[in-house]
Amino acid sequence: MEELKLNNKGFTLIELLIAMLIVLIVMLGLLKGILEYNKFSIRAKMKDKATEIAKQFTAYIESLPYVSDGSGIQSILYANNSSWNNVICNSTSCSFFESETDFYNIGSPTGTNPIDGLSSKLRLYPSSNNVNAQCSCSGSNCPSTLPVCTYEGFSGKKIYLAVNIARIIDDYGRETGKAASVMVWYFEPFTNTLKQMTSVVIKEKR
Repeated sequence: MEELKLNNKGFTLIELLIAMLIVLIVMLGLLKGILEYNKFSIRAKMKDKATEIAKQFTAYIESLPYVSDGSGIQSILYANNSSWNNVICNSTSCSFFESETDFYNIGSPTGTNPIDGLSSKLRLYPSSNNVNAQCSCSGSNCPSTLPVCTYEGFSGKKIYLAVNIARIIDDYGRETGKAASVMVWYFEPFTNTLKQMTSVVIKEKR
């Protein structure tokens, strides 16, 4: 009777090493994809939180009672800088939308010092780099209690807020309203790129 010969040939050491190398390359690719997705997710969370802070502070500005310059009432709605004291806004144009670019300028913060080099024309700006630090207020008639300007972000990054106030007058020099530029910025996690968003609130004098 002819004996049945079994093929007992297995993987050689080289074949085993090649297989392990292929598995390692695949695993590294998957790991890189997971890490990149995690970074993307954190950046998206940072943007969402900054957007929410901007919305909440815009609503806060809208909720404040109107205060005219010269009234003596303490409020952040005073136009603190001479550049914004005589903004003319009428039915055809609002000059600060067209020419007063500094109205929307936070200055030149850096990734190593996100609250350094801020514009001297800001009404409210971060007082420190600590989370939940109150705003500092420049100019006259600042309220004794100020909102927060430094917020917790993600991956060790923080979110910052600043405000400019403009006094709107008509062609006869009468104050007709205020404009508030709410600026939120942060340095994006992992890329350290400066990101800024700005919203404008117009308050009419009634």
